Amino acid sequence: MCEALAERLLDLHCRLLSLYILQDAECLDWENEKPFSESERGSYIIQMWWLYMQGTKEDLWNTVPPSMAQRVFSGMLNESLTILTIRYTQSLPSEARCRLMVVDISNLLLCIAQLLPAICESAKELIGFTYNTSSKILRDIHTKCQELLSCLLLRGAQLEDLYKIFKKGLDNVEMFKSRGTGVAPWILFALPDVFQTCDSRAVSKMDDLTPQASIALELMVLLAQPQPNWALLLKVLCMKKCLVLQAILRSTSANLSRPMHRLPPQESDCGAFLCRADGSCRAVATSSASLNDANFYDLVASASEVILSVGNEEDLARVLMPVVAGEADWAGSFDRRNVWNQIQPPWYEALLNLAAPLIPTTADAVVNAVLTGATMYQAMSLVLACFGHFWAGVHPNLAAVATLVQERLRTDVVPLNGSCLLQVMVGALYGYLLRRSEEVRKEVKFQDEGQSVARDKGQLSRPEDVSLAVAECLCSIDEDNKHTDQIDELLEIVSKSHRREKGRDGQDGGSSRVESDQKMYEVLASDILMSNTGKRSLKILHHFIKCNDQWLYHQLGLGKQTEEVVPTRAMVLRQPLLHTMFHIGYRPFDQVLSGEWVPNWLNLLQIPMGLHPDRVWKQISSRWDFRNPTSSAQNVHIINSISNILKQ
Repeated sequence: MCEALAERLLDLHCRLLSLYILQDAECLDWENEKPFSESERGSYIIQMWWLYMQGTKEDLWNTVPPSMAQRVFSGMLNESLTILTIRYTQSLPSEARCRLMVVDISNLLLCIAQLLPAICESAKELIGFTYNTSSKILRDIHTKCQELLSCLLLRGAQLEDLYKIFKKGLDNVEMFKSRGTGVAPWILFALPDVFQTCDSRAVSKMDDLTPQASIALELMVLLAQPQPNWALLLKVLCMKKCLVLQAILRSTSANLSRPMHRLPPQESDCGAFLCRADGSCRAVATSSASLNDANFYDLVASASEVILSVGNEEDLARVLMPVVAGEADWAGSFDRRNVWNQIQPPWYEALLNLAAPLIPTTADAVVNAVLTGATMYQAMSLVLACFGHFWAGVHPNLAAVATLVQERLRTDVVPLNGSCLLQVMVGALYGYLLRRSEEVRKEVKFQDEGQSVARDKGQLSRPEDVSLAVAECLCSIDEDNKHTDQIDELLEIVSKSHRREKGRDGQDGGSSRVESDQKMYEVLASDILMSNTGKRSLKILHHFIKCNDQWLYHQLGLGKQTEEVVPTRAMVLRQPLLHTMFHIGYRPFDQVLSGEWVPNWLNLLQIPMGLHPDRVWKQISSRWDFRNPTSSAQNVHIINSISNILKQ
């Protein structure tokens, strides 16, 4: 059924494109001796094709399953591109219409560069490093775009530039040499801002690109997908030493005015289709056009969650610790007197989440022990025993970041037993028990202030009462040296485990793993998505990037903005219809015609393309000045020289 629907949709749109959108008698009258629209604009068909493709893409993204939407859209793009490629490469325009063909092909290549990311899975597919991709349609599109580029260069370049290239002899012409595994030449033409600082001839793999170019290409693919690609999102965040994650942390932490107490989202059904009822769907819900303090808090917590999940000790020291140390009273969170304090910085909340795997089991064990008659001394001993027993289930970065914090802690701040790690683990358990005790809102009465620990057993008959009592005792777990030996034993277990993990990590660990291969960053993303906090973090970061993509491009040195952009947008910016109609991305249509953009024809003609001299001659001989050599004596000399070189 799905296959049949996809075929019918594709057939419908291909018919509409070929029979209506791509037909215009005035634009296609190549032999007309009068310039089209007095040479003030390009063809209507390219502009209408662009608008139709944009509108159809949005409709497909919103109405059919993602895989079907991409299949239909890629088919439309490929079929319409076949018509356009044949039309322009085989046309023989008059002198008045030669400029129109150059403008149309340049507009067309710019449009395809904006549409192609929607059907790609990675930047490698977008820039066509190799044509040996699993998608036949992608291979076809790159091949047709290459034909259009060669037609544009050989027909649109000045005669003087062509002569400079061919006078060296056929053996020394770069365009006749094999393209190899570099960036597709048409992409270099269509995305000039991305490759402005790259030597295209030295690029044979993704690592040869600048960090900004690599991230920008992956970001283009990520934002064009019909649904969030969590693995690709993680790659964009963490690649090139977490460049994007650092930018997000710096900006959002600077806008966060104060710490706050953020409760976990309610695990309930929001009413949306296929809602998992885990609360993560409410993470990005907002009715405001701008981000507020709560949004900035969530963003810092989410970014901290990602770097804590993926990074190694070097990444944590480079990315997270500057954010931590940038706060005025960051060390107060590790003071033993603040174990009970639930108003925490967002990065500290992310740190508490690392201890989450052992907290529910430990809490259940301790509460059940007290309910069956255990004393509070025995309960605290059981807490430490559970911490040591279940430590293997905790993310190793908890010990790593605790060590980094311990090295930077001020002397006037004393954590529980002098250990930041114990402070974090006890704080996580305290918060969990406190939330558990509030599930039933009944007051717990104490006998008196001096006997707050030794409760009357009759009053501790309910789990919520026991949870609150145990939580209060946790604040003094290291007092009077009652559990010193157990604490030291726990810290020794953690220290040995940390040394093993540090040795196993090696040089390829941490955030650099997302750049190794696709399977690796897919596994890392799956690990993050296993927890509700991880799902919520990735959703928040994805929504932020979608809403503030122009800010991110500005951080990468791309885009049209000359002034600093502030990332405070909470809703996705929808461009007006008129802007979409007259702009390709942020570029206006017909920039080649207006002179706002002048391609470097000489450099483009020196890119290896693997062309054959016969194909080159076929395009050059179709130029107006070659078919009607009635111009100046100098041009006639150039035409004769090029003809003799290519015909030999």
